[in-house]
Amino acid sequence: MNCFAEITIRARKGVERLANIALFLGMGWVMVMMFLTTVDVAGRYFFSKPVPGSIEMGEFMLAIFGILGMAYTHFAGANVKVTMLTQVLPPRVERVIETLTNLLSLQIMVMLTWYGGVLGIEEHHAGTTTDTLGIPISPLYWLLSLGAGILCLVILIRLMESVLGIFGIETREEASDT
Repeated sequence: MNCFAEITIRARKGVERLANIALFLGMGWVMVMMFLTTVDVAGRYFFSKPVPGSIEMGEFMLAIFGILGMAYTHFAGANVKVTMLTQVLPPRVERVIETLTNLLSLQIMVMLTWYGGVLGIEEHHAGTTTDTLGIPISPLYWLLSLGAGILCLVILIRLMESVLGIFGIETREEASDT
């Protein structure tokens, strides 16, 4: 097997672990959000005392879940794909298009990673907080940068696999997926 293919396989396993960890952290936030919403609704209904700032906290938690789940979703191939055109093309042409798509996606996600970090630093220095609870905004930007960074790694793995596919080299995981 090609040395580049073996590196891709090892990197894929490490990135998969990282994406799974991010997903489980995001799922933990969903559990906390569900508990908070339940307490808020019960407090509002039974005691006429809702949890202050629960809507604001719920919005934060939902954003955290979305950010941390992006990499896993892409890794699992659960994103929407329109294959009407590519399924009639030869496999090599399909891989070239996939490579170009991965390059464009990687560029966009690298920019999102970079700007998320920059905005996090700017918001931290500005001391920006939420209106109701006064929660600092900067950690949310840093989480955005982290989630986008993990997604960059997933896209990089997909890019390596598509480049290998152009030359007819399949990784073991790809061969078992088909």
